[in-house]
Amino acid sequence: MTDQQKNNKLERKVNFLSAYAIISATSIGFFILSGFSPTEKVENFDEITVKKITVLGEDHLPRIVLSNETRQHPGRMDGKEMEPRERPSGIIFFNNEGDECGGLIYKTDKKEGKVSSGMSFTMDNYKDDQVIQILNDEFYTDGKAYIKRGISINQYPVGSSMVERNNKLKELRTIEDEKDRREKINQLIKKEGPVNRLFIGKTKGNSSGLFLAGPDGAPKMMIYVDENGNPKIQTFNDKGEIKDFLESE
Repeated sequence: MTDQQKNNKLERKVNFLSAYAIISATSIGFFILSGFSPTEKVENFDEITVKKITVLGEDHLPRIVLSNETRQHPGRMDGKEMEPRERPSGIIFFNNEGDECGGLIYKTDKKEGKVSSGMSFTMDNYKDDQVIQILNDEFYTDGKAYIKRGISINQYPVGSSMVERNNKLKELRTIEDEKDRREKINQLIKKEGPVNRLFIGKTKGNSSGLFLAGPDGAPKMMIYVDENGNPKIQTFNDKGEIKDFLESE
């Protein structure tokens, strides 16, 4: 074989290897890029069994979390998840900023012959805790029942922040003197905590009716039927004194 023939044969091998390398690289690149395809994948199921489901927004922040009590989301506010804590099973809702804004939870506890059971559907104040609550709270002990069922409307000071208040509470809890600690925590809650303005439903004292409070949380008016079946209408002045408009003996 002449030198020219050897060179031609070598050139053909180089060209073949070059073409093979280009084709291989193109194929690999296609399969890699196809794995990041923007095409949405839709799955259809007749039935699923899970311990937790998280629905994300297009920003990858949570919108809905449905979970058992062990895996429940701890909550999220101001771009940060809260510290791990015990939470009942149920559904937690988040707004489009990724902040927790409400939930539906349920739980039953049995201990030493006592039963506590309930369910709560809440809606939260922006950047704070619940202001609307539909509640069923049951407690049974020694053959007696203490049950609260109804709708509560609460309010927080304008511009309140659960994160800021929790940070203040965390600092106050480090105060060694118990009396001083308790007084300062109560002052903070009175200043920045929730105030119940309205409750419609049944109380643990077995009365049922409409209960209204002022901006400071002090009772102002009650229209209810008491535990003995007597209808009552009562108003309260600024001193907390009661005036009965209707009372059956």
